[in-house]
Amino acid sequence: MDNEFRKDKSEETRQHDLKKIKPSKAIFFLDKNLVRLLHYNRANDICELYNFNLDKEQTMLYSDFKKHRRRAYNVGSTLKIFRRSRMQMERWIDLGLISPPVGTTPGGERKFQQMSYFSEDDLFTIRSVLATIHKGRPRKDGRITPRRDLPTEKELRSLIGDSIMLYTKTEDGRFIPVWQEETW
Repeated sequence: MDNEFRKDKSEETRQHDLKKIKPSKAIFFLDKNLVRLLHYNRANDICELYNFNLDKEQTMLYSDFKKHRRRAYNVGSTLKIFRRSRMQMERWIDLGLISPPVGTTPGGERKFQQMSYFSEDDLFTIRSVLATIHKGRPRKDGRITPRRDLPTEKELRSLIGDSIMLYTKTEDGRFIPVWQEETW
């Protein structure tokens, strides 16, 4: 419902909001450990990292770091990707459906007012779990009908920047994917 104080977001604005989701530029996952890139010297091929899980600084080859790193997405970005509320995400964590994010405190624990991150592998796991959750009352035949706004695996890849997805707007205002490009 639109009024002069608060306007309803159109589907076009929602699609534009999803294009803004970016991973952290300094925090990454390396072998399932959350690390912060402190300094790198490209000429000497060395980088210094702070490992949150082990609570220590590490040094490694920058080329190896670039090869093995995984992007990290904070909880807010993850909620935007899946269009769910923070309370719903906490329920899934409490039920054990998804693993909790890794915190930026020593040992990787989650604490109040400390950032927590999901890896890009976690995003695909969350998507597959959400695809198995039925929307609404159970069907008589036992089949699962997931929510319509759940991104497909290809849409998720394009949201996190692994591929490009082209959308076209239909006459009734919906956006549908028409072409995709594989990036290597």
